[in-house]
Amino acid sequence: MDLWVAFRADAHVRRSCAIGGSRVTSGGAVTVRSLVLANQKGGVGKTTTAIHLAHGLALSGARVALFDLDPQGNATVAVQSMAGGAEGDGGLEMLEPVATNLWLLPSPGAEQLVEPGADLDVDRLLELVGNLSSQLDWLIVDCPPRIDAWGWAGLQLGEEVLVPVQAEFFAIHGLSQMLEAMEYAAAKLPGKARLRGVLPTMVDVSEPVTLEVVEDLRRNLGKLLFESLVLRDANLVEAASHGRTAFAHCPWAKGALCYGELVMEILNG
Repeated sequence: MDLWVAFRADAHVRRSCAIGGSRVTSGGAVTVRSLVLANQKGGVGKTTTAIHLAHGLALSGARVALFDLDPQGNATVAVQSMAGGAEGDGGLEMLEPVATNLWLLPSPGAEQLVEPGADLDVDRLLELVGNLSSQLDWLIVDCPPRIDAWGWAGLQLGEEVLVPVQAEFFAIHGLSQMLEAMEYAAAKLPGKARLRGVLPTMVDVSEPVTLEVVEDLRRNLGKLLFESLVLRDANLVEAASHGRTAFAHCPWAKGALCYGELVMEILNG
């Protein structure tokens, strides 16, 4: 309980958000911090992490946009029943208000960026992000579970990439390939697609092998592995089925507390 109280009300977290959110460059331009959720394997908690990170940052006082670039639209469905926030102007007019300080570019809404039979218009997405830069602190991008046109577009939008990985052998078996893909993307996209870190998800503390996987990840990845981890919690699935995050549906669930801890780690470096 102390963690959740700190996450929601601690003034230090709010100050950290102001410091770690939008920034002013030497030329006076305002930039927005951006984080892309990506993994070539599905079922690792990528979308769940995206929606909770976006909502958690919004709860801390930051102004956040969540871009659902997965054509399946899972992130859109997972927040569709939350109370709407305030309508925005400028670039925010293209987004749907989801909650206080949180706006969504829904997966169906991305159709306006694509003409029938045409390739994804990445330039229009980049233009939208540019228009939003003075109005947001954070951009969170949920990519599809593959590096296709939509996934590549997501990597071009964000400075950093967070890779969720399920804490089991088969889920981490292809992690090296994913990390190699991130290195390739960062080389092709200067200033973009830098690896922020790997997040263990669906951790079952009752299974010794799961903890062994986490320790193996920590030995091999070092500081690239987040200190935070996400415990397996049916409440996260239940919340998504109601179109809400766990922060809105069951804030004292262990899954919500895990994601609260991740938000604080992101904010405080």
